[in-house]
Amino acid sequence: MAVLKVDNLSISFGGLKAIDSLSFEVEEKAIYGLIGPNGAGKTTVFNCISRFYTPDEGDIIFNNDIDLQKYRVHDVVKVGLVRTFQNVELFKSMTVLENIIIGQHSNTKGGILAQGLYLPKVRKEEKRIREKALGIMDFLGIRGIEHYPVAGQPYGVMKLIEIGRALMTDPKLLLLDEPAAGMNSKETEALTDLIRRIRDEYDMTIVLVEHDMSLVMNACERICVINFGAKIAEGTPAEIQDHPGVQEAYLGEEASADA
Repeated sequence: MAVLKVDNLSISFGGLKAIDSLSFEVEEKAIYGLIGPNGAGKTTVFNCISRFYTPDEGDIIFNNDIDLQKYRVHDVVKVGLVRTFQNVELFKSMTVLENIIIGQHSNTKGGILAQGLYLPKVRKEEKRIREKALGIMDFLGIRGIEHYPVAGQPYGVMKLIEIGRALMTDPKLLLLDEPAAGMNSKETEALTDLIRRIRDEYDMTIVLVEHDMSLVMNACERICVINFGAKIAEGTPAEIQDHPGVQEAYLGEEASADA
């Protein structure tokens, strides 16, 4: 079953077509890669899926029957979709644990009155959330820094904290936007293994945008390649590596900011 269906997606900015009639499907529990040269429109696709942008045309269907375009950007997490960002979005003045716990806010039980009175069920809920966050930190291999401020943590650790915050929402679909950005080769190799373990142990589907081809080729089962907002190839890593259109797109790439 397809968890995500993107059909005939198009969006323009100032007359320039950033995404041009793009279609692809992501099967349940797959690790799916969306790649392309700089400026191809990969992040724009993510922004449409996660509702930061509203496309001009096309459909985005999640979990078989959920039309994501009917949801506001802060509501998509409630249906089981969450994303990370190219640039780490953390609260630098807060601790690592506090940053991860924030991911639970949309699923917190108990009303305003109960929280204000700090009733026993609120204390029980806080304990549950804290234990869940610490368990995720164990899984990510960052336990022991929970009470340290995020500011000053290595960039690779900040990326893991952001992933941890996303896992707190119990997503069905996790969108990873440039997860290996700023990481060295050893960290990227560890991240590749982590992405597989997230899929397997948290029973979820993962779609990633990434420039590091070693991560994409080793982690993803299927890959969609776009250039100038249009799909030029889709298939397994081996099929993508041998595709002449993909080779031409990358060899002809000029350095520019991603759309």
